[in-house]
Amino acid sequence: MVLADDITKTDEVMDKYLNGYQVTSFAAESFPGGVNGSLRKGDIVNVYALDPATEVLTLMAENVYVADVYDNAGNKVSTPEEIATSFTIYVTDEEVEQINLAVVYGGVQMYLIVE
Repeated sequence: MVLADDITKTDEVMDKYLNGYQVTSFAAESFPGGVNGSLRKGDIVNVYALDPATEVLTLMAENVYVADVYDNAGNKVSTPEEIATSFTIYVTDEEVEQINLAVVYGGVQMYLIVE
């Protein structure tokens, strides 16, 4: 028998936004075979950027919610064939500085989290 207390009512990824979040947008690095172009609204990603001081790809934020995706012209991507180049994401207050730093570094790359 399954009791109500046995059912988890939390979402490890989305629960981090319960105390509030900010919304930001940026263009991501375009590279052949990368997932950036195929990301869609609702995806969960890890955000990386190349640290210019060390030239090492650095994790800037993890388990980030993709709120919307746009093409080169700034139009919302609505079909699987379209390529997303800019992204609107949710970030917690603690992640804002790291995401801003990633944008300053340039070459933002996102890695899709799959379960």
